[in-house]
Amino acid sequence: MHHRERSSASERESFDSFTSSVGTFTPPTAPKPRSKVFSAVLYQLERFADDDSITILFEGESGTGKNWLARRAHQLSRRATRVVHEISLATVVDSLAPSELFGHEPGAFTDARGRRTGAFQSANHGTLFIDEVGKASLAVQRLLLRAVEERVIVPVGSDRPAKVDVRLLLATNVGLESLVAEHQFLPDLFARFGQFRIQVPPLRERREDIPDLARYFLSQHAARRGYTAGLPVIHPDLMNALQQANWKYNLRDLDGAMHRLLVEADSAAFLTFEHCVDNLKYLREYKRGGTTKVSRTTVAAAVTRTDSVAGAARALGTSRSTIYRRLATVDEPPPQPTVAD
Repeated sequence: MHHRERSSASERESFDSFTSSVGTFTPPTAPKPRSKVFSAVLYQLERFADDDSITILFEGESGTGKNWLARRAHQLSRRATRVVHEISLATVVDSLAPSELFGHEPGAFTDARGRRTGAFQSANHGTLFIDEVGKASLAVQRLLLRAVEERVIVPVGSDRPAKVDVRLLLATNVGLESLVAEHQFLPDLFARFGQFRIQVPPLRERREDIPDLARYFLSQHAARRGYTAGLPVIHPDLMNALQQANWKYNLRDLDGAMHRLLVEADSAAFLTFEHCVDNLKYLREYKRGGTTKVSRTTVAAAVTRTDSVAGAARALGTSRSTIYRRLATVDEPPPQPTVAD
């Protein structure tokens, strides 16, 4: 009897100490990855980011987080306090490319009424992030090659070369090596850009990261919507479905799904399959029988949201003793990247 009382007291103490530190709606920082594959990406990024002489090329499918990694690389670089300028070559047409990249002088062409600063000069002494570099035409690639090799640009309508000092970061969802083989990408430019490549994995190769990412996106949207109450808790069965689903556009898809679920949930305490409407109905196909293992994070959030162990147990479809046991354990921490990874 005394042993049981001591056990219960210990369980309640672990519950109180944990739930008192659980935030209700404040968005967290981006979660550390649990997957080895993305931990290795971050390890590689940290090795490359601090060296200004390294041009990093991020390769991967749409929505895998290449832009976020580029911003992270800038934050870790020696130019972190300097400007970072972004340009997407997917929307740059050949006729406007010189102006977009190098700027122009007044009167350089029709409608050029004022001076314009191009991407290279906008990023001078800082970082220039060029997105969708694989979609650049050969004409645009030649402009880039000269600027990169000579570190000098000439604005349209000017006869005065201007020196530029930029750290280049690039991203593509098309393999540049294959484009070189198809004569759609300049070999000399690939030689400049392809030495330090980081392959960014799709979400289907890092499914163990999805629970933390889903909660992160949920809290981000809650903050934007001005939430002042506790976040809805993602029911374990729905979380399992999120992990098993195929996200065509990767993080972008998952982010959008969490936004829609939050809107559908309104003031509900839990996100369930009932909130999977319209384009999210397919998630119901992943519903399975049996018991889904519940993480300590989910349990603590459920207790906080319902303000009781009994309420959390009912919502999660489990017993109070299970709730206490999960609170007394520690979720498996993310792996620490090593050189071998």
